[in-house]
Amino acid sequence: MRLSRRVPVAVCVLFLAGEACGDTRVEIDFIPMTPAHAPAARAYEAIWKEFGERIVAALEARTCLPFSETRLAAIVDDAPSHSGGPHYPMRLRAGYSREVKQSTLVHELGHRHLWQLVERLDGVDGHRTLYLILDRVWADVWGEEFARQRIATESSWKADYDYASAWAWAETLPGAEKERLWRRLLEMNGFDGCSLSPVLLRTGVTAATNDP
Repeated sequence: MRLSRRVPVAVCVLFLAGEACGDTRVEIDFIPMTPAHAPAARAYEAIWKEFGERIVAALEARTCLPFSETRLAAIVDDAPSHSGGPHYPMRLRAGYSREVKQSTLVHELGHRHLWQLVERLDGVDGHRTLYLILDRVWADVWGEEFARQRIATESSWKADYDYASAWAWAETLPGAEKERLWRRLLEMNGFDGCSLSPVLLRTGVTAATNDP
């Protein structure tokens, strides 16, 4: 069973140090693995329809990277969520609450967005790299309290990967150090010309309500 309707998103990103506007369109097909997963697929689709523009804008602003994909697919089923691959769809867990669906969608999109950073910092794995900016993206879209709650949720996950340690590492870094690391990542990968504000990794850049 397939949800064929796609949600186009037009994005104009407002940076603190200036404006960078484009016509980025991001379409996501949310595909239920079975008919039983259709309600969850529709829930993810509703999240994207309502918040997709702000999610893409926040990811672009927080990373100083343009969103590299204009169309992708996400399989919705009972398996653990993951970002997929360049030629493979994302996978999103059906059974999450609405709030965790929201945060997980951004989490997996964030991994895909950061594939552009082929060169990575020594000793900083993919999740720690993502965690340099992920809570700021959540806060931009849904507010600071939402971000705090989602950090707690991910830190409680029991898996082969130690999410709690990765979040603890990111949370102990001062904003200036996060900014330094991010600038270094951009330089290592040949990205420049973005007006990254000194407060970009610490405070909100979009007018978001506190409640989803």
